[in-house]
Amino acid sequence: MPKMNFKRVLEALSGNISGLSSSSSNQNIEPNFSSTLTADQFQPYKISRHGFPYRPTAFAYDPVQKLIAIGTYAGTIRIIGCDGVDRYITHESDKPVINLIFLNNQGALISVCADDAIHLWNLRQTQPAILHSLQFNRERITCCNLPHGSKWLYIGTDKGNVHLCHIESFTLSGYSISWNKAIELSQKSHPGQVIAISENPCNESRIIIAFQCGSFVLWDLKQKQALQRYFCNNTIHQVCWHQEGKQFMCSHNDGLISLWSVTSSAKPLDFQHLILYNKSLREAQQATTPIEKVDWLGCTDTESLVIFSGGLLDDYDSQPSITIMQGKSITVLEMGSPVVDFIAVSSTPWKCDNQDPTDILILLNKELVVLDLKTPGYPCIEPPHALDIHDSPVTCLEFFLDTDATLLPTLQHIAALKPHNSNSSKKAWPISGGESKMGDYEGIPELLVSGHADGSVRFWDATAGFLKPIYKLRTYKIFHRARNSSGDEEEDLCRITNIALCTHTQTLITTNVSSTIIIYKLNASEIHTEISTLSVNISEEIGILAPPSSDQNHSSNLVGLHGEASSNEELNHAKSGSFRQSPGFQSNFLCLLSDDGTSPPMSVFLSVDTVNNLLSVGTIMSLCVIDLTQKSLLFNVNTNNVLLSIDGKMQISKLRAAGDFVVNFKTKCKQSLYYFASQLRFYKTYIIKNNSLVLLILTQCKIFMSNLLLYQILQFCSKLHSIKLQKSEKKWIKHANLKMFCLDNCFQSLILKLKNTYHVLSRGSSSNDSDQPRLNECVTLLTFSSTHLRKSYNSMIPCLWVGTQSGCLFSIAFNNSDRRNNHRVAILPLGTLLQLNGAIVSCVFMSSTGQVLEGSTKLPSQLASEEKADHDHDTTGDASRDIQFMVVTSERQVKTFSFPGLSCIHVYDLPLECGQFIRSSVDTLMSGVCSACYTSNGHIVVLTLPSLNTLLNVAYLPTDERIAHTFCFTSDGQAMFLPTPTEIQRIAYYGGIHENVQELVGHLFFPCPDVEKPATGFLKGLFGGGYTSLDRDSLFGENVNGKTKSIAKLIPGTGGSSFEGFRHGEFSKLKNQVVERGERLGELEEATQRLHDSASRFSAVSHAVMLKYKNKKWYQM
Repeated sequence: MPKMNFKRVLEALSGNISGLSSSSSNQNIEPNFSSTLTADQFQPYKISRHGFPYRPTAFAYDPVQKLIAIGTYAGTIRIIGCDGVDRYITHESDKPVINLIFLNNQGALISVCADDAIHLWNLRQTQPAILHSLQFNRERITCCNLPHGSKWLYIGTDKGNVHLCHIESFTLSGYSISWNKAIELSQKSHPGQVIAISENPCNESRIIIAFQCGSFVLWDLKQKQALQRYFCNNTIHQVCWHQEGKQFMCSHNDGLISLWSVTSSAKPLDFQHLILYNKSLREAQQATTPIEKVDWLGCTDTESLVIFSGGLLDDYDSQPSITIMQGKSITVLEMGSPVVDFIAVSSTPWKCDNQDPTDILILLNKELVVLDLKTPGYPCIEPPHALDIHDSPVTCLEFFLDTDATLLPTLQHIAALKPHNSNSSKKAWPISGGESKMGDYEGIPELLVSGHADGSVRFWDATAGFLKPIYKLRTYKIFHRARNSSGDEEEDLCRITNIALCTHTQTLITTNVSSTIIIYKLNASEIHTEISTLSVNISEEIGILAPPSSDQNHSSNLVGLHGEASSNEELNHAKSGSFRQSPGFQSNFLCLLSDDGTSPPMSVFLSVDTVNNLLSVGTIMSLCVIDLTQKSLLFNVNTNNVLLSIDGKMQISKLRAAGDFVVNFKTKCKQSLYYFASQLRFYKTYIIKNNSLVLLILTQCKIFMSNLLLYQILQFCSKLHSIKLQKSEKKWIKHANLKMFCLDNCFQSLILKLKNTYHVLSRGSSSNDSDQPRLNECVTLLTFSSTHLRKSYNSMIPCLWVGTQSGCLFSIAFNNSDRRNNHRVAILPLGTLLQLNGAIVSCVFMSSTGQVLEGSTKLPSQLASEEKADHDHDTTGDASRDIQFMVVTSERQVKTFSFPGLSCIHVYDLPLECGQFIRSSVDTLMSGVCSACYTSNGHIVVLTLPSLNTLLNVAYLPTDERIAHTFCFTSDGQAMFLPTPTEIQRIAYYGGIHENVQELVGHLFFPCPDVEKPATGFLKGLFGGGYTSLDRDSLFGENVNGKTKSIAKLIPGTGGSSFEGFRHGEFSKLKNQVVERGERLGELEEATQRLHDSASRFSAVSHAVMLKYKNKKWYQM
């Protein structure tokens, strides 16, 4: 077959698209817009944090304000209320939070950290701050207790002592309880640290102090002596009182609950043990898990409720549990993760009254569960907050603006149509405290889309700086479940890697780890449809730059050659035939990418043109474009061949060599180790004779890896001949906490080196190609845009801009026919090649006035209206109408170019100490346009446009691979990322936006009336069952002598400026009462004055009548 002349083909194509070749111009066209942004307007701020707190350690609940607080192992605290009320606060130290206590209905929170510091937080201001801190020096804090309505905090220490702290002044009292006074005189050993402190609900002068050795003491505060001493052989975890104050319960380490009386200390009154109800278990005497916490709640109409955690058999299959006992009824609820703490939601905060619990809040290690105690079966209450982001690990994040304000309402409508879960309660969420201001937001709706490891895509309403779940799409539903596959294998194949969304056409495109591209369309009604599939082999070049083949004749149809659709069964077990799809995003077309028809490519980049209905896909070695209208492949070419066709003088050496890939390994943190292993499974056909090449590559990468990760990669690389993992190995990998983020470039470099060096999978390369191994150009950027390529061409040409790993940026033009159903798209690579330093990160187009152009993602009607508006606005044919600007960001540079001519206007080189750019965005702010970038070293860099002057360059975030992988810029000077596996952090780098967001932040404290203390009945008080109060101020006040300065040091905080009302809480109440009494006295005085005036008038009238008839006789009247 005669050799194909590609030059003639390109010339023929250029005749169909007149004037597409961009001519270089030496004249730099300066934009006619300027930025008024200044450096003092930029500073990074933390706005809000969403999701479930990572590694929780402490839990608290305010029953009056209806707020919860969750402390974490990293020393952070999340305070959550109703929608829009969510605060994230941190301590100066990163020590774990071991205890949290709300000052009920007073707008304050006490936190106790592992560094033996107690902090008092002011919650009455917009951003909570520390009012006081108390640092213990000689003793370590083990437990704290604050009764409702009290101003004195009980503090237990590791030395067995109990101290009291006044929460208003945050100073220690001279009154303390020493361990040697609490124990029996005959006891010779130290009782150990204080485990628990609990005050009698009906007698404020009596408390229970439990020690580590198993002994506990009933102490009388007023008499300063121990009334009763109790001894138990088992370690105590928790103590709780009955509402009458005559009995109390203790939970023990052996799964036992003991019941004691205040009048008898010889032995417990009763034992509660789950295995006591099962004879076989009792005879077996199997060990049980400890009961960490127990709560005894009184009910008005039914028997008391006992709730505790733990107590099940201690075996391998045992699950964390919560047990609810009411009379003879026992309900054991297994939890999905370990129980951290639980709190019962009651009708009153006073322990001396019937609690009548309605719900129970259970804090687990990975989720927050709320149970409805008033409904049989204790169903869960669905949370309205975004607390389940981590149900499946997040793999990618994308942010979108719903400018049409149609996508978000449609998703909300579809979510409302979803039937209610029969296993969940219809009761309202009990955590409803605070005052929200979300209704004051009037901006553009914001949408956050997250991809997950299980193949699900979740949509979140991110409007007004908060996050609310809306819709969940399960991409794996369109596939058949493999008969012999495990859940882990299916999770590997369905893991979401990329997401593309057009809010105008409501089109969603997703890719997973098996390189399956699925196209969805939003539909509010249920349909029955059949899915069409397309299989694309990226190793087979098809289209404009494909080499001639002896098997097929491509000369007659070189442009627009497309692949044939395959059957559904050939593609990842996709469902065949017509099947039902629920309202929401529905799919009717998907595409499978493969390398030599067997294994999927490792990296897939997407860009969609919803106007021309085109989809571009870039992989590690090729570039292909798919026609979504005809569901066919337009072309698939090797990126090296495209670059060589554009610039024939370009040598292979100009492209990045294989060994140079290691320079930028740390900038692309893409995949986890588990994904690394699953991908190596697809390359099991490679046969490695020795590991010298592998060791060479990994040695160069060692400085960017941990030793554990390097060891695991070496293990996998040494088994490439049998890389398919066994089930036990996969389970070990998953549960050994090895989900560490691997370096994507390292993985790509490894596979490509193996591929190009050993030539195991040959694709019939020519002898010239096989003489020397070279690395394929990896596509790192794809974007569609309509640009003015030449002044002589009046209209804008739709183009696809392609960026590569070596820093090359080129464009491909499309001549779209009006009759898309019968004609294919003509494609032509332009003769323009831009070279930057480092891999291309982003490419954004701007108009001459500084407006960011959305490219070809607008509807045809919108484009027509804009063209008409431009024509009406400028009918003189001004050349400035055709001027465009392009902002290109690579790993090392930022450049601005002007259209037509592609003249470079300004250049910014990133300093070496800042790392490399890995994320970039052009943002329109109130005072101008700027370019915001995020680097591999955690720097946030903001540049002016188009001058590229530095506005901000600060190291703000830690160098974490998870942050680098999930970081995305949003809008209006904001960004989002995952600081932990379970949370999403939202930050702002522009001060004006931060001020606007602060105005929408709700208030944690909302004035509520206090719950009155229950009144004691006459007979109950007569027979000694009433409430006994204690004047704690006179007992623990300043008159008590004691050395407290050596025990703890007071550190003033920064949150006292707006906390004067709390500091003088009692005086404020008295003042309010005096004011109210004065108002009532004033009203009484006014009424008395009115009566006095009326009496005076009556007296005057009476006196006048008397004078009138004084001298008259009776017959004269």
